[in-house]
Amino acid sequence: MSGDRRELRLFGPEEMRAIPAWQARMKALAARPAPRPTAREARQRENGEAMDKLLRIAEELAPSFGLAYAAIEPEREGETRHYGICYADGLIRIRLRHAVSDRLLKESSLVDTLCHELAHLRHMNHGERFRKLYGRILDEARGRGFYRPGPNERPRAVQLALFSERDCGMPRR
Repeated sequence: MSGDRRELRLFGPEEMRAIPAWQARMKALAARPAPRPTAREARQRENGEAMDKLLRIAEELAPSFGLAYAAIEPEREGETRHYGICYADGLIRIRLRHAVSDRLLKESSLVDTLCHELAHLRHMNHGERFRKLYGRILDEARGRGFYRPGPNERPRAVQLALFSERDCGMPRR
């Protein structure tokens, strides 16, 4: 027995390893990279940022023309018939995404649609007085730096191009 001395252990080395304190575990979790947002979360964030920007623009433009809206909201999912709609009670809804690609529409298109719907707060048609007010609102938005169409976009109002001559009384260019 003299040379065959065995150590008697109740626990092995792995079992003796100390469990890290909760602070150490939290530090390890904090060091991990943040999880990437899901497609839905990214889409909601994009929509929220676009709506926040449109609301700030509306808050500046509407009072300049004596216009009051009840609310401005994103259009319902899947709406493809129009870019925006204005209800008689002052509710404005704006479609934020392209009907086919589902990508966020260009900022200039969104601002153009907002100006169009703001003009409907006073004129619920596409007559001459509506077109003049819409043009003035769009010019004001351009002057304040809100409406910046790209070099390939035509300088005229985009929304009016969506209506037929019969509906709007404007000749096509």
